[in-house]
Amino acid sequence: MINRKSLYLAGVVLAFSAACGGGTPTEQQPATPAPQTGQIRGIVRLHGAAPASRHEPNTKQPEVCGNQVPVTRLAVGANSGVGRAFVYLDGLPPSGPLKHAASVTIGQKDCTYAPGSIVLATGTPIDIVNDDPVLHNVHASTTAEGGRQTVFNIAQPVRGQRTRVETELRPGIMTLTCEAGHPWMKAHVFVADHDYVAVTDGEGRFVIDGVPAGTYPIKMWHEGVALKRIIASLQQFEYEEPYEVTKQVVVTSGGVADVEFELALRE
Repeated sequence: MINRKSLYLAGVVLAFSAACGGGTPTEQQPATPAPQTGQIRGIVRLHGAAPASRHEPNTKQPEVCGNQVPVTRLAVGANSGVGRAFVYLDGLPPSGPLKHAASVTIGQKDCTYAPGSIVLATGTPIDIVNDDPVLHNVHASTTAEGGRQTVFNIAQPVRGQRTRVETELRPGIMTLTCEAGHPWMKAHVFVADHDYVAVTDGEGRFVIDGVPAGTYPIKMWHEGVALKRIIASLQQFEYEEPYEVTKQVVVTSGGVADVEFELALRE
């Protein structure tokens, strides 16, 4: 027979267990709410008419590179859309884990880098491939106090040669050139420590998904268009400074924020 004292003790034990979080196995803790995100989409347009495409004569391996090489750094598509521009949220702290591929590939074909603009998450290896039957060297550099600072410099004398770069790259925009007699070759790599970066397509359009709701500065960066001078002794083509335009964007949960940038070329 169960007396009153036994019932009282059982009740105390159950109450103490509940107070300490010892519920039944079927009880579940409340799920952490998913972050409230939205999308940014937009376009980069050229203001005014596009300048005439400029070419320079070439005598270095013309059978591969051509007798003339294009030196105007501007890709304009439908509705004056500007391709190969970077658009990104500026001033954000590093975030992780980042969404990135196992590796990215940059090729050299007909003495041209492909792609010409690419986004790379920090920690992602780069595979560099020479598809030409001539010597190329991939000189990666960034802007630093006092001039350019070399990140890596790789010689590839053999067609089909593939080199993997696994160095931890610092966030920022890195420029690739070739100093093996091909000074017109140039590409740009945006090394990102957050996921809110895009490259405009052939019509100047971009999309950035999964942005937490809030207000942000958003920046457009373009490498610069006009060739200022040729330094033959250094095998260098010197271009004008990059273009940068910053706006504010408001991202709402489940919403789409539209942003339009205008690229106005210098006189």
